[in-house]
Amino acid sequence: MYIFFFNFLFLVRNHVNNICSTWGRQHFKSFDGDVYQFPGLCEYNLAKDCHGSDPKFSVNLKREENDGNIAISYILITINENAFFLNKTHVTENSQLVSLPHYSRGVRVEESAFYISFQASRVGITVMWNREDAVMVEVSKNYRNKTCGLCGDFNGVPVYDEFIVNGIFPIEFGNSHKIHLPNDDCKDPHEDVDESWKSGNGLSSCKNFVSFSATFLSESWSSCNEQIDPEAYIHACVIDMCACNNGTSDSCVCSTMSEFSRQCSHAGGQPPNWRSKLCGKQCPYNMQYEESAFPCMDTCKHQDTKLVCEDHKIDGCFCPSGTVFDDISERGCIPLSECQCKHDKIYNSGEVYRHENANCTCSKGRWECENFETPVATCAVEEGSHFTTFDGTAFTFHGNCRYTLAKVESKDGASPNFTIRALLEPCAQEKYDTCLKALKLHLDDDYVLKFTSDGTVQRDQKTLTLPYFSGR
Repeated sequence: MYIFFFNFLFLVRNHVNNICSTWGRQHFKSFDGDVYQFPGLCEYNLAKDCHGSDPKFSVNLKREENDGNIAISYILITINENAFFLNKTHVTENSQLVSLPHYSRGVRVEESAFYISFQASRVGITVMWNREDAVMVEVSKNYRNKTCGLCGDFNGVPVYDEFIVNGIFPIEFGNSHKIHLPNDDCKDPHEDVDESWKSGNGLSSCKNFVSFSATFLSESWSSCNEQIDPEAYIHACVIDMCACNNGTSDSCVCSTMSEFSRQCSHAGGQPPNWRSKLCGKQCPYNMQYEESAFPCMDTCKHQDTKLVCEDHKIDGCFCPSGTVFDDISERGCIPLSECQCKHDKIYNSGEVYRHENANCTCSKGRWECENFETPVATCAVEEGSHFTTFDGTAFTFHGNCRYTLAKVESKDGASPNFTIRALLEPCAQEKYDTCLKALKLHLDDDYVLKFTSDGTVQRDQKTLTLPYFSGR
């Protein structure tokens, strides 16, 4: 373990080595598992594809201080040549405002109650931002040993290349990734920054908090401790507590506790619902907060989303069991039976949309339609021996007689009765082949049309001149 105190560096057991994150006022975890502190408030490159002269992606961020609270003010993500700007209120693509969800050029940008999710699947990068202090970057393992930025080089060797080989401390490492903007007078932090906490009441509060953190993590977070070494996060909590201006210990540790919970979920652990005691979250509508659940949520429009969910578990607001989210009228979580349907306007469950050829009933968010059009079916005889039934079954039959092809008896008294009969005989030139010699249509009891293979058409044994029209 490597420790530089106060701007210290911890090497933690790296549960997922393609995830980088930053949280709180200054905490960073690299792809290779280094946890270090860098309190810079300029724009910095968090992660970048540094292999070759044409990088596939780049992620920059900037923190700002507002009334003593430090949060991320914006994130700039470049995918190939397309730039996406994210802040708390809006998202732009190449300086054009877009609404969420947004899908463009293989990029998907979505939002939930607490997060903005950015995914470029073709490039192999996902960015999650909680709109406050925390960002998580996940890259494809194809970028191993090809990245740079505050997230490190992703070479699988913690500490070595970033700090030991280059002989630098975390502050110097962070400053080296500053984005130099025109007319920007942002100042670099120094190694002696924020060390006033070491003396006085602040240090006493830190010491008291260490035991509380260790107890909390060891007893209630056993599932997480099996996946992640909590030591670096305990020390991060101590730093948060010592530097906190708020006086209430609960709010001072929320960011690191939240990050540890996120890392635990991503590693396959199950964090407890610890927010019942501190750092509570409020959900919109009648949704419930869950510390770790799959983010794919069934809705009235998309009722099978959970079945195909491939995303990692995360904290957020979810519908209670037995309900889905109403994404039609935005009524929150409702039973599936109350889902509406939409076609030009909104229909409640049980209401009917009438079309000229069908009646469609809204049932559990889906249309159930009854078609009024009489279905068209075809029966065919080809080359005298190849038959296709009304149901589409094909077969071969060589006959030498009269056969009934179809017969219909009227059930309502209004539709006509008819019978179609065919005369099959061996062909004159090919005795082993069968030819269709004649066809008779019997309509009701007194109307008979006969078609023969020489082109003759007869009605009641009288030859007709074509074209022929009849009122029947």
